[in-house]
Amino acid sequence: MKPVHLSKKAIAGLLTLVLLFTFSACAKNNEVQNTASPAPTSKDSPTQAPESTIEPTKASEGSDKETKEEENPSKDYNLMEYTDAPNENSSLKIQYPNFTASEYEAVNAMIYEKVKSFAAIDTDYFSSDTALTLDYQSAVTLFNSKMISLVFWGTSYLEGSAYPTSNLIPLNIDLQSMKEITLKDLYNTNEEFEKVFFEKAYFPTEPVTSYDKESFSQMLSLQSPDYQTVDPFSIADNVTCFLKEDGIVLSLPAVHATGSDHFEAQLNYSDIQQFYLPNQKYWED
Repeated sequence: MKPVHLSKKAIAGLLTLVLLFTFSACAKNNEVQNTASPAPTSKDSPTQAPESTIEPTKASEGSDKETKEEENPSKDYNLMEYTDAPNENSSLKIQYPNFTASEYEAVNAMIYEKVKSFAAIDTDYFSSDTALTLDYQSAVTLFNSKMISLVFWGTSYLEGSAYPTSNLIPLNIDLQSMKEITLKDLYNTNEEFEKVFFEKAYFPTEPVTSYDKESFSQMLSLQSPDYQTVDPFSIADNVTCFLKEDGIVLSLPAVHATGSDHFEAQLNYSDIQQFYLPNQKYWED
């Protein structure tokens, strides 16, 4: 085979082609690398992660808080959950406090009996296997050497009912007599008391309210005898209450169409002191 002799011009052309192919391959390589991981800038330094602009939502904050409270809401009591349904068709979740000190065993027994009463089905009107769905929360609103006041609230539905109802049920325990205290034990709810209630009552905020602050005045006026066919204060045990350090909260029945089946309003103790019946002030330790 004869050797091939190339001219200087041909050799120069081949070298040019080789260099072009090399530069082209390098350019493609750099393009791929730049697409996969862009070069860091002074704003996005590899030694300092960029700050996140996403703030935690209220829901996530609330979830964390609720989890902590469920684990250990207070050094004085733990929050328990009652789920013992009356039949296999029912579903219950009732939150209630259980006080840790041994001296409160009788108190815990009273609370537990109250909780069990929520799960009872009145067999005079319903079959024992009627489905009951119930979801209640609870809060201790006053705790001192004289009284423990707490409140349960949530929704319940009994199979066959027209709609679920929203309920609020207080429990006030006199720690000396170990008896349940109601509004009639505390105050003379006569016409003068009722007048003061509609003049002085205000939005109660925590731990539970049935209406927002903006609609409170309107809902308060709807509870008055001017709008009700029956005066709510004229029916025994129709108006319930729970105590707080800064005042007493009264709970009245409300018309379901307004958005809730109960209505709460708070009074200062000083505004209704003239109607107070006991010798001791339960809200003072």
